[in-house]
Order: sequence, then C-alpha cells, then structure tokens
Amino acid sequence: MNFWIKTTIISVLLMFSIACAAQTEKIKPSSPNVVLFLTDDTNWFDIEPYDRMYDYTPHNAITPNLMEFAQQGMLFTSAFTSTALCSPTRQQLYTGLFPVRNGAYPQHSVANKGTKSVVHYFKDLGYRVALAGKRHIAPASVYPFEFVGEDIRGDEGKTTFGIEGVEEFIKRDKTQPFFLIIASNNSHGPWTRGDRSLYDADKLNIPPFLVDSPDFRKSMVNYYAEITDLDSEFGLVDEVLKRNNEYSDTITIFTSEQGSGMPFAKYTTYDAGLKTAFMMRWPEKIKAGSVSNAMIQYVDVVPTLIELAGGKVPSNIDGQSFISVLQGIKNEHREYSYGIHTTRNVLEGNDYPIRSVRSKRYKLILNLMHESEFSNLTTASLKKEQGTLWEWQDLGKQGNQWAKSRVDSYLRRPEVEFYDVIDDPFETHNLANEEKFKPLIAEHMIELASWMKQQGDLGIKTELDACQHAASFKACP
Repeated sequence: MNFWIKTTIISVLLMFSIACAAQTEKIKPSSPNVVLFLTDDTNWFDIEPYDRMYDYTPHNAITPNLMEFAQQGMLFTSAFTSTALCSPTRQQLYTGLFPVRNGAYPQHSVANKGTKSVVHYFKDLGYRVALAGKRHIAPASVYPFEFVGEDIRGDEGKTTFGIEGVEEFIKRDKTQPFFLIIASNNSHGPWTRGDRSLYDADKLNIPPFLVDSPDFRKSMVNYYAEITDLDSEFGLVDEVLKRNNEYSDTITIFTSEQGSGMPFAKYTTYDAGLKTAFMMRWPEKIKAGSVSNAMIQYVDVVPTLIELAGGKVPSNIDGQSFISVLQGIKNEHREYSYGIHTTRNVLEGNDYPIRSVRSKRYKLILNLMHESEFSNLTTASLKKEQGTLWEWQDLGKQGNQWAKSRVDSYLRRPEVEFYDVIDDPFETHNLANEEKFKPLIAEHMIELASWMKQQGDLGIKTELDACQHAASFKACP
C-alpha cells in the first residue's frame, strides 16, 4: 500500500512540474523583435476595445485594426504613465525611471547625463534600435537612436512617421533582431488628419466629465477622425510585419500615451490624463484575447522587454518586470501607481505642482500650490475669448451650472482631492472632506510621501527647479 501511495504522490508531483514547465515555456527568453507603437495625446477610452468595454465610456471611437489587435494578445485595463506631458512621458517609458529620477520631469526637458535608455540596453543585447516619428527627447547621449522614417506634423503622407522608412528598417537585416519605436503624431492637435465624414457631431456621446456644447462637438469630430487615422497607421505597420515575415517573432505593443489636450486630461493627474490604453501581442507566447487587471506603469515596460529578450534587468531603475503577468502566473503587479505634474515650463503655464497616488479603488491628489490658479494652453483660451474653456465659461454665465462648476474645478482646486475611481471613474466627486475617508486619505498620503522621498522629489522646490532641466526650448518665467 505504501508503495502505491508513494508512486501516486511522485506521479502527481511529476505531472505538476511538467505543467508548470509548460506554462513558463510559453514565454521563454529569446531574441524577439520589438515594435512599440506610441500615440500622442490620446484618451485611453477613445481606443475602441476600451471604449466598448465599459458602460461609462462614450462609445464613439472607430478603430477596427485595434479591435482586432485586442483579440491577438493581452489588453491591460490598469496601465498608467506617471505624468500627462509628452516629453516626460516618453522619457520615463524609454528609461524605466520615473521623471524626477531621470531628470526629465518638466515639459520640453532633458534627462540627466549618464542615464541609460532602451537604446543602450538593447544594443548590448545585439539589437538594431531605431525610432520613427515624434522625438521630443534629449540629450542624444541618453537616446542614441537610429532615426528612420519621418516626423510629419500635418496632413501629408500615409502616416505621420513615414511607413516607407519603417519598412526599410524592418527588412534591412534579417540576421539581427530589431527594436523599433514608432511614435505617431496622431492624435495631437490641431486635428487635421482623417476622414471626418465617419463621425456625426450631433450623434457623438460626450464623456461625462466634460461639457456638451456645439463647438466642442465639432472639435470632437476632428479629434475622432484623427483617432481613426491613427488606427489606419497601426494597420499599415501590421501589414509591413506580415509582408516581411516578421509577424510571428515580433512583440508588438500599442499604447496611447497621456490623455488628449481637452480639460481634465493632459496637464493633470486625473485618470483621463494618466491612464493609458496598453495592449501587447506575441503570437503563440502571450495568450490571445486575454485581459489583465494588473496595475502597471510605463517604467515597467523596459525591464519587461529586457527580460523577454533574455537580458538581465538593471537593479538601479524604477521599473519592475511584469513578465509573470504575461505568462498568466500572476494576476497582480503593482499595489499603487504614482503621478507627478510640473507646470513650470509648460506653455502659458504658472507654478502649479501636482502629485498623486492611486490604488485599485482610490486616488489621492495633492495640489502643492493650490492657492494659485491653474494655467496652461487650455486655460489660455479664456484670454483669447475662444476655444473650449472659454465656451464653457460663457455657458456658465448663461446659467449652465455644470459648465460653471467644470471651469471652476479646472482653474481652482483644493489642496487635497480624493476619489473613488471605481464608483466615480472620471473623478468628478471629491471625497476629501468626508470624515469616513480620513483613514484612507492618511494611508494614501503616507504612501505618496514615501514615494516622493525615494524619488528625491522635494515638491515645491522641485517645481521651482524645473528650468534647470529644460531643453533649449523654454517657457520658463
């Protein structure tokens, strides 16, 4: 009897170990190609797979290529950048370091000399590394990319990044793996690309945290046309991979950068600004059609890709590899995501530092100089007496209380904001003054303070020192 019991136990353990080995071998380190497709000023909820996933999103977007892509790999529902500004977002994504630690925390910024980026890490792994499209990064020593394709800021060409140059790079050398970042200029304003006839201004659903108005609907048509043009760009890249037999052995990532230039998105730490669409495909390695609720941040992308390529993750970066999530071994990754906004060096900006920390359910926002009035290109419309915020202000004067409250909330904020992002995903109801949330606020405040200390973030002083980290283009006072 003991013999049969022992034999059975050994057999079960052997079967279990084989099953575990089979699971981990789904993503065995190798040297896959990597295509990282990055958009510009795009709301996460305006990418169709996300837009159709929730009942509170507007259900406007038409992105058939990305709908198909979502079924080919893993879609992340809780991916975040830590800052809703173009230059700091890109530089954290490319270095695996949060903005204050890499130095590139204001807009139009430069990373600290000596910082390593994805270029260094993947060249050391034997890769060709290139970037097509928008750059907005500095200095060259930190980002020694091979630049391919074009950087088109208008409505010319098939794409905003030069699809012809992208294909030339991909097919140039079959003996060496490649890492290619494609940085589209869609959907950054002024929204001149795409087929506007696809969208009817009268039938659009306006996101519930914004104000419905005739002019805003017209501008949204232009924005959504560019979203669909963005989708077409992504489809062309997929065609290139298939045409050159690189589809199967290429890790492809689509991510939407920070939110759009409309109020409460870009320039803020609300989820409309910091939350991103993030989908990842590697045929036969990442389970097709899978969805993960694991919380990840942009700094986690570089270490994850290094590990997938068989490299050793550097110990001195902030990012943490989420390869175990891709393997289906773990369902969670981070407990908190962090946000930082620096207004100094933003065009039409003043000094208005913002910090935030988000758990799965709650978001704490700390406005460190809340006595000031928030200012940037969006608020500049008030001086010009034209544009979105000015139109909302005018509606408020005519008795539209929602428009009035939205303008007031954008310009003037309390020191502390606290939101239940499950019940209130667009963060319109501040809970900071409700007594029952005081313990949770204190808990999140401690977590935020700990992260700031680890980052060397001195809050207001860091804001006032931002010009020391600005590139040659400056909007500093």
